[in-house]
Amino acid sequence: MEENNNWVTTEISAVDFGDKRLNKRCVKLLEDLGDNPSGSLPSACKGWPEIMAAYRFLDNELVTHEKILKPHKEATIKRIQEQKIVLLCQDTTGISYTGREKINGLGVLTEEYQQGLYLHGMLAITPNKLCLGVVDSQIWTRAELGKRRKRKKQDISEKKSYRWIKGYEEANEIARKAPDTLVVAVGDRESDIYELFCKGKEVGNKAYWLVRVNHDRELLANGCNKTKNRLKEELLNMPVISTVEYNLPKGKGRKVRQEVRVSKVTLKPPIRKEVLGDVEATVVYCCEINTPEGEEPIEWILLSNIVVASEERALEIVQWYLCRWQIEVYFRILKSGCLVEELQLKDAKRIQVCLALYMIVAWRILYVTMLGRSYPDIRCDVVFEEEEWKSAYYAAKNKRPPKKAPLLKEMMRMIAELGGYLARKSDGEPGAQAIWIGMQRMQDMAYGWYLALEAKA
Repeated sequence: MEENNNWVTTEISAVDFGDKRLNKRCVKLLEDLGDNPSGSLPSACKGWPEIMAAYRFLDNELVTHEKILKPHKEATIKRIQEQKIVLLCQDTTGISYTGREKINGLGVLTEEYQQGLYLHGMLAITPNKLCLGVVDSQIWTRAELGKRRKRKKQDISEKKSYRWIKGYEEANEIARKAPDTLVVAVGDRESDIYELFCKGKEVGNKAYWLVRVNHDRELLANGCNKTKNRLKEELLNMPVISTVEYNLPKGKGRKVRQEVRVSKVTLKPPIRKEVLGDVEATVVYCCEINTPEGEEPIEWILLSNIVVASEERALEIVQWYLCRWQIEVYFRILKSGCLVEELQLKDAKRIQVCLALYMIVAWRILYVTMLGRSYPDIRCDVVFEEEEWKSAYYAAKNKRPPKKAPLLKEMMRMIAELGGYLARKSDGEPGAQAIWIGMQRMQDMAYGWYLALEAKA
């Protein structure tokens, strides 16, 4: 857990552009954006001189997306080293600037008329869904929509899907830096790439992989090169070992109950120019039962190089995959909370630098949201400055704040109420949207609280 009230200093105090003035400006700009994540860049800055300084910072050749995220990644690795298990969840999202004048350096998205860029991120998440930080960020653009036949002839390293393999390689680097932590790289169906599975067998690789299957792959019979059958056929022959229940994310709707089957398999290598060896893996098959009328049954085939020797470990793997939804929440915060698609910048370089800052802000919002659920009984001053929690308390309760900071679970509910959370008995835990709106209001009130104390001094 974070034990420093000044979170910006904790995350990027070690940023180094080779210029102390740029380092200082980066810290100041992150503080401003963190105080006003939903505002525009000019509204986050205080006055015209600050606005111009921010634009000069974004334009400086020494300032890059990677350099900004580097100290945050280092701080995240320190948090990873404190955990027994960490899931590195990958996913890709498109950042769209369609409908605007042509922006220099952007490419097309899913249609020729769309302009934007792609962000492939990887978050470190604990099994209880606490997001520890961003550990990888790959940004790219494409000049034109690809042709399927052309892609089939390309080497894997030339394809956009290689980002998943690069993410897994990064996971191994992190695993080597956190030798006492079980590190698992988690991906959805897009990461069902045979070359990624082969990477898990390489000497020195310490991270495990967990992938939701997209291809019904061929299997090899034990001890020979003869094809046995396909993956799904094998699983249907396996007995049910348990059931699992979970709620789909808000907006999707319902409670799901699935039967769980497990099998150890040997994957037959696909035909490639290069020779690929076979891969031994464990597969966990989850198929929904009692599906509501009119709904498609939810079916997951989860493939991993983790040995599953018990029912408990099989269910654990299902819960680990459920944590992958946190990166979808993160992207929603980035787009709907930080409004990165509304940046009024006319150059891709500026956008990428600004995006790095907002990625740290979005992590902070998600981190605080889930910290309140994971560690509800710690004091809120572990996370918030005195003027922050006191001003929020006064606004929510309409009475003087106590001398001793309230519990984090109490403060998070107050902040959520400032963001529109109704706190009815039927409501669940406050979501990220209420938290980010409430935190923005809290920052405004905290600044007023600070000015009032200064005036009295």
